Amino acid sequence: MKYIWLILALALQVSATGKPNILFIAVDDLRPSIGCYGDTVAITPNLDRLAKRGVRFGQAHCQVAVCNPSRASLMTGLRPDTLGVWTLPIHFREAKPNAVTLPQWLRRHGYTALGHGKIFHNPTPDPQSWSEPIRRVQFRRGYPEGWQARIREAQAKLPDNDWRKNNLRGPATAGPKVQDDQLVDGARTNLAIEDLRRLGQAEKPFFLALGFIRPHLAWISPKKYWDLYDPKMLPAITNGEVTPNTPPYALSNSYELTHYMDLIDFPKPWDDQRVTDAVARRLMHGYYACVSYVDAQIGRLLAALDEEGLTDNTVIVLWSDHGWKLGEHNGWGKMSNYEIDTRVPFIIAAPGLNTAGQSTDTPVELLDIFPTLCDLTGIPTPDFAQGKSLLPLLKNPAAKIDRVAHSQYYRRHDGAEYMGYAMRTATHRFVEWREFGTGKVTARELYAHRNDHSETVNLIDNAPVKLVQSLTARLLKTHPRRPLQMVPAVHSNPNRGRQSAPLIIANKIDTEIRVYPITPRGQRSRRPHIVTPGATKTIAARIGGVFVVESRDGTIHEIHSPSFPSRTINIKRK
Repeated sequence: MKYIWLILALALQVSATGKPNILFIAVDDLRPSIGCYGDTVAITPNLDRLAKRGVRFGQAHCQVAVCNPSRASLMTGLRPDTLGVWTLPIHFREAKPNAVTLPQWLRRHGYTALGHGKIFHNPTPDPQSWSEPIRRVQFRRGYPEGWQARIREAQAKLPDNDWRKNNLRGPATAGPKVQDDQLVDGARTNLAIEDLRRLGQAEKPFFLALGFIRPHLAWISPKKYWDLYDPKMLPAITNGEVTPNTPPYALSNSYELTHYMDLIDFPKPWDDQRVTDAVARRLMHGYYACVSYVDAQIGRLLAALDEEGLTDNTVIVLWSDHGWKLGEHNGWGKMSNYEIDTRVPFIIAAPGLNTAGQSTDTPVELLDIFPTLCDLTGIPTPDFAQGKSLLPLLKNPAAKIDRVAHSQYYRRHDGAEYMGYAMRTATHRFVEWREFGTGKVTARELYAHRNDHSETVNLIDNAPVKLVQSLTARLLKTHPRRPLQMVPAVHSNPNRGRQSAPLIIANKIDTEIRVYPITPRGQRSRRPHIVTPGATKTIAARIGGVFVVESRDGTIHEIHSPSFPSRTINIKRK
């Protein structure tokens, strides 16, 4: 390690006073609709300047094109099949309770780690990862007055068995006349800047993470960002087509938009009904406005870094958790193995890089962030990290390195479960769909990327046999065909009995604790029981139930089950 550290110190000119800081910026649902990625419509001056500071990765791919498993994989350094997290509901702490996250690893090696916003999936922010409790923020929703009444009116018209009777959201778009920091991303940027200034004066290096919600739906941004765009000039797509010769479970159904009261009847990709030009332009307008809004907040954050004199000793990482379809494949949203869903913006700027402003189209993965930051900070890379360091590409973006990027997606269709594995090489995307519970291959897709990135023609039936064999062999090296199990390690077991056995929790520490009931499928309740310092709470439970106990400051993470006769469980610091 000493030899490696000497090389890194010379190459990156890391300050002799200590390890570099890390500014870790996540943007939800951000596809490469950014000026520095060639989008001529997007107004993103701050992201474009960041790209000039660092290396832009043109072929970066997430591991799963939906929030929770993508972020869980990136933050633990584990592939989804190793971690056992493929869907939205399962928290990685139930799948692998002893997983070590990137901020935890950095803290073990002398860093202070603070997080704001959406770094992990929203309902499960993982307090164990952070040096300080996550700070709450006050903000406005941004909807016009009377929106709750409009939701109730829309719900009243729905059939009794419609799931949105109790789960319908406001309009998909809004452009209120408010200041940036009155909405959630601007308010969180304020807190992050406060912490940046504070941590910059401390002796220990910092890992400061800020996760922006937009451009995730609902597309709400201050009106001034809507005013940057003329909707008539946006590249609205209303003639997208589902790729022929693909399995019916390859494409997502755009259902995410149907959560919103003004898009209840949003068409599925394979429906005869089409999105109208007016709707497509409104949605694209909202998306681009939110991208520009987030760009402005990133500009504020980078300006504060410059003002504090921290830029020259700070690694900056910007990433998105997945892409987003805006009409491609006649779909809207993420949740597939197509390039438009898995490809993400990804930029790294590091002190002393003499390759600033350059780019590479070598395929890379978000999984590579963990070992790359270990190399850039001179700390050991853990044995469990399954990505590969990007240091060689940071030093020489033009290097010809034989790398591939893997993505995957779980799908239920007609009562059956499937897992699709995608592999992006420099020239092709190869997808193999398998039965989830057996690993048996059910379908394959192949797309050429030498001259066309649209993925509208599946070449699998006409491709050279040797090419398909070569791609298959390479995929199987990292993703062998095997049965998968959805239920994680931590889950309730109702088969143990139905006898009532209250769970009694006594909070003996000086911070709030949260008690999460865990379902038989391993899902956390979104409404935990709160136990304040010094209080005791009795929770109705049954034998076979499982509960996760977490403290707000991240020092406590325990798993408990009720017993008979009941006993009080004292939550203490060890």
